[in-house]
Amino acid sequence: WTGADIDVLLDLAITHKASAGEGMNFKAIFWNAVSDTLSNPSKGGSKTSKVCKEKWKKGKTFEVINCIKNTSGFAYSHELGANIGLENEAVWNDFIKKHKDANSFQNKGWPHYDKMKQLMPTKGKG
Repeated sequence: WTGADIDVLLDLAITHKASAGEGMNFKAIFWNAVSDTLSNPSKGGSKTSKVCKEKWKKGKTFEVINCIKNTSGFAYSHELGANIGLENEAVWNDFIKKHKDANSFQNKGWPHYDKMKQLMPTKGKG
């Protein structure tokens, strides 16, 4: 999956968000449309509807980035990730012990966060 492929998937999901309901569960017709749109990618093989749906289900990166963004001591950006330097390296090392999936975002961002944020259901805290 290239960044452009992921953008296509997210753009289509944003366009058809209402059809997915609160749980963001798209129907087969949506996955077929995504597959048709990605049938001739610039890199890699075509994406079947099953592959597209699996990519969507594995999209845990949003939660990882959201956790970084909402942790005191980090200043997340799409370009620099958590922007870890000497001054906050100890805090980051403690954070990574609990959030191993976040390690790749130490100094590298995730450009799809804003699009995913439009799609993710808001969770109230009480």
